Amino acid sequence: MSSARLEKQIEKMEVELKEKKAQRAREKRKERGGQLVALGIMFESAFRRMGPAEKSRVQGWAEQLDPRNKLRALAAFERLSAEAEALVAEALKAKAPEAAAEIPKP
Repeated sequence: MSSARLEKQIEKMEVELKEKKAQRAREKRKERGGQLVALGIMFESAFRRMGPAEKSRVQGWAEQLDPRNKLRALAAFERLSAEAEALVAEALKAKAPEAAAEIPKP
């Protein structure tokens, strides 16, 4: 085999190796992303059931994060709090007609 032909084969194999490494890295990122989503769902579910003291303690964990992720975490806590408030308001609104019917009329 000629030297030029061998060099072309080597280049081709190096490109294929680089592509395979990139594919493996994408697959690992995708797997990690799925794991993070699953943890996020689990965490949100647990956070909704926590009492105020526990929520405050967990929110304090955001202080250890870098500024970008800290903002993201605080935004998530704000969203969860707003969702909880909306659910409470909705429940009270739904219960209001029942409560009004129970009030004795003069």
